[in-house]
Amino acid sequence: MNNKGIKGIIFLALLCISTTHSWAQSGVLNGQDPDRRVIVTAVPFVSFAPDSRASGMGDAGVATSPDANSVHWNNGKLAFIDQKFGASMSYSPWLATITNDMALYYLSGFYKIDRVQTVGVSMRYFDLGSIQLTDASGNLLGVDNPREGAVDATYSRKLSENLGIGVTARYIWSNLIGATSGVSQKGTSVAVDIGTYYHKDIRLGATNANWALGAHISNIGQKVTYSTDEFEDFIPINLRLGTALKLELDPFNTLTFALDFNKLMVPTPPVYEEDENGPVYDQDGNRIIERGKDPNRNLISGMFGSFSDAPDGFF
Repeated sequence: MNNKGIKGIIFLALLCISTTHSWAQSGVLNGQDPDRRVIVTAVPFVSFAPDSRASGMGDAGVATSPDANSVHWNNGKLAFIDQKFGASMSYSPWLATITNDMALYYLSGFYKIDRVQTVGVSMRYFDLGSIQLTDASGNLLGVDNPREGAVDATYSRKLSENLGIGVTARYIWSNLIGATSGVSQKGTSVAVDIGTYYHKDIRLGATNANWALGAHISNIGQKVTYSTDEFEDFIPINLRLGTALKLELDPFNTLTFALDFNKLMVPTPPVYEEDENGPVYDQDGNRIIERGKDPNRNLISGMFGSFSDAPDGFF
């Protein structure tokens, strides 16, 4: 398959989220194994790791030492940065082995107001490359450039010498189709992140060490729609808990052990009832749920219900 064909498949996979809203109607995506109820969210790019440090550690970052990318991993860490100000910029080619014009751009910066307060800003831009659109007959409709972005503002504060909290406000926009097809609008959302960070210097035998705990809930925000309010998708609300232990081997070398746990706080797709003729519908035309809960819920119900709505287990 050539490069354009692969890019087309990637684009269609993203497009199906905005146009078919399959979980609300049929419970599975076209071509998806019905036994694997994959959770689908809008704007997944806001969860992509923006920096090489945490990426190289398996996306562990909620309790590691603070840096300019702490806005993404745990905004509660930002108040513990030693520098007065700083910035970070990253460029991540996306699916670079199969296409050459998809990339994630990330820019973040912080400023320490005083000993206990720090503010930060960040911008994220996801370029999905150029896509040649065609109709069902193969006629060319034009070229579009799907793209998404988000901007953040963060306030982080020390509550004590060892404990800090942070709050981030985020604006998200997503344009998967553009104006060429005329069947979709831009999706937008506003969201907040809440984080807390605790660290303490300890001694392990003759070795100086620092032990840290972190908790962070990201992307608590309104659903995204690309057409009408009848078809809305949750954004990837994520709970991250973790710990880290940093050992000072000598004045020039440290060794860090980190462990993160993540829970996607969105509704779990249920198991729908079927008979010998296929899906079973009620009198209103909605599919009947055999096990699990209706995924079309409000924000609060969807978040906290995600801990108990899985048809076959706790998660």
